[in-house]
Amino acid sequence: MLLIKLSIDVTMLVGAIIAAFAAGFLLRSAQLKKQKNRVRELEKEMMVSHAEILELQQEKQVLEKQLKGASNIPVIPITAKETDKLQDKSVGKNK
Repeated sequence: MLLIKLSIDVTMLVGAIIAAFAAGFLLRSAQLKKQKNRVRELEKEMMVSHAEILELQQEKQVLEKQLKGASNIPVIPITAKETDKLQDKSVGKNK
């Protein structure tokens, strides 16, 4: 009495399984394609960013070379002044 008879057509069941598999496969492949495209866009953006950084570093090096070449101001080391002062003080004490 509580038993319900179900008559399932095997061909319909197999067809429904194949249709579900195909739908899942198509949806997942669309998701993967979208993700791969996003990764490509991000990689391209990173490459452009790195290229800009390298260009700026090259410009900085060129400017530093220009500043070093254009500088004709003599540089007096600080350590020479300190050693001279120390020698002068020691000479004054001995006298």
